[in-house]
Amino acid sequence: MVNADLARIINSDEVQSVVRPIKKDSKRAPMKKNPLKNLKFLLKLNPYAKTARRMALLAEVQRVKAKKEKLEKKRTNISKEESAAIRDAGKAWYQTMISDSDYTEFDVFQKWLGVSVPVIRLAVL
Repeated sequence: MVNADLARIINSDEVQSVVRPIKKDSKRAPMKKNPLKNLKFLLKLNPYAKTARRMALLAEVQRVKAKKEKLEKKRTNISKEESAAIRDAGKAWYQTMISDSDYTEFDVFQKWLGVSVPVIRLAVL
């Protein structure tokens, strides 16, 4: 390069007439929004999401209400007659299980069942 005055060459009319003008209005790309976190953007993509979310909330309220009623029903005290009937049914079931299964032959289960079986000893001749 013969001429060292580079600024004068660049700013000369000959060079500036050929160079493209400066872009003043540069457009930036918009920030991408996450539709899973941003409700407004989700509704823009999927308008039914509003109805779906509302239905899910109503279903949740109904589920909680039903669970609460069920627990209240279970937690109410039962009468003595019902309690006795349940106890008798349990004892009857236990007796049928003992009679149906013949575990009295085994020494291990005698103590567990609470059944005492007389031991028969045979005399050897």
